[in-house]
Amino acid sequence: MRLWTLAGTALALFAASCAALAAAPAWAQPSDTDQAGVHRDAVEALGAAGVLSGTGCTPDRLCPQQHLPRWAMAVWLVRALDGRDPPSTRDSRFVDVASRRWWAPHVERLFDLRVTYGCGAHPARFCPYQPVSRGETASFLRRAFRLSPADPAEIAGFVDTGGNIHESAIDALAVAGVTTGCSTSPARFCPDAPVTRAEMASLLTRALRFNAAITWLSAGDSYSSGVGTDPHARGSCRRSPRSAGPAASDALRQRGWAIAHTHTACEGGLVEDMFNSRPQDPGRVSMWAEHTEVLGGPRRVDIVALSLGGNDIGFEDVVLACVPFTRVTELFLGCPSEDGLKARIDNLVAPARTCPGASRTGSRPDYRCALRIAGNRHGSIADFYREIVSERLTERGRLYVIGYPSLIAPSSEWRLFDPCRVVYKPETVDMLGLLAGHLNRQLAAAVRQANDELGKVRVHYVDTYTPFREGGHEVCGRGPDFLHGITHVGRDPLNGWYRSFHLNNAGHAEVARLLADEVSSTFRPSIGLAQPQRPSG
Repeated sequence: MRLWTLAGTALALFAASCAALAAAPAWAQPSDTDQAGVHRDAVEALGAAGVLSGTGCTPDRLCPQQHLPRWAMAVWLVRALDGRDPPSTRDSRFVDVASRRWWAPHVERLFDLRVTYGCGAHPARFCPYQPVSRGETASFLRRAFRLSPADPAEIAGFVDTGGNIHESAIDALAVAGVTTGCSTSPARFCPDAPVTRAEMASLLTRALRFNAAITWLSAGDSYSSGVGTDPHARGSCRRSPRSAGPAASDALRQRGWAIAHTHTACEGGLVEDMFNSRPQDPGRVSMWAEHTEVLGGPRRVDIVALSLGGNDIGFEDVVLACVPFTRVTELFLGCPSEDGLKARIDNLVAPARTCPGASRTGSRPDYRCALRIAGNRHGSIADFYREIVSERLTERGRLYVIGYPSLIAPSSEWRLFDPCRVVYKPETVDMLGLLAGHLNRQLAAAVRQANDELGKVRVHYVDTYTPFREGGHEVCGRGPDFLHGITHVGRDPLNGWYRSFHLNNAGHAEVARLLADEVSSTFRPSIGLAQPQRPSG
């Protein structure tokens, strides 16, 4: 089943947006839309939303077949991007744009949005009355909607764009489905031809539709797959629709976001499992390959949300070996020292050595070695984050790194007759609590490092440790339980402990809330057609 029917999903959102704006004033709809031909629907949609107001050849006519001047293009794009007209301005950076013109603030705003740089320098000029060419239109739309560069294997192959200054923008629009060119057999784009108002209306509405659906991949380990949810997560990866990633995307859908989502998180997931298959498990492809090849997802997505790193330091095994109040688990599994575990954590951020070919999938991994990222590339977890941003995200894309919760409350907070005093070893619980806090601080530091090296904020850390700690939601905590304690599932006495110290339904719901709030505050959602204010003058 293909999850990526972007056109249908975005079109539904677009239609709903336009329907909600049907009450726009009468002056917003031109009277000559019947002259737009095949572009009529696009013209009417933009007109109903108020985007075209004041930009026609007369107060009530658009003149769809006339060429679009650059000043009108600025008005359309700013209204589509911001959903309103900008405030008036007394100054203009362009010598040929008089500040008294009502559309002058739109030109200024378009420059501030880095969509235009003008048509000349020394002095700066905008050429407001010059018609916009189709090639210039492609560059304006690519910058406005931050479309990703076209994959070389997917470029349209227009015969008349080779060497054109706008070639890369034209290819990006074609791959996004915004344009099919001006003719076929052979495919041509006509980059130097002026764009008409009607053609621009169709290009703009297609760009809005393409931009409406957000592509989202939830990946990671058991804390992202949904281990611990009831009814129990199933399948070899123990995935659940109640896990944080799917639940967060559902919550944002309820707020009106259009999201195409895939879920490839897997119990036991390592950093290297994101982009590499496991040779000892032929049926298990990488999380990314499952997203693109099995589920049909795009090669670049808007949002990746994941929790990874815990299995790369063997933390889950350590918890099960060291926390129960028995020496049997220590005898058979071994309980590392505090210094040894801290060194494992520190090596996530600053590996002691590269170790080409090293993998954490073996029974005795060397935790001093750099993480395997993709193929033969090894590095720190910050390098892994940069790999996702640089190679797997769209230009507007964001990576959300979900931290690990506080698992067990400190023994000093246990009640006098608390059953935890019988089940768990206080000194080990306190040690692992401190190390869990250190793990999260290092993950947050890796996020900052990745952003510093990228030169912009593209990676966001979602802190779950602090809310769980402060709310007493850990095992043995004084607040509502968000995690399972030592728990056995099924009849297998050896392999039924996987749910232990994993989030329960309430825990996943809380992480989903934290993730959804972080995404909504840091990611720019689909660009809609909000009703703008009436132009002044």
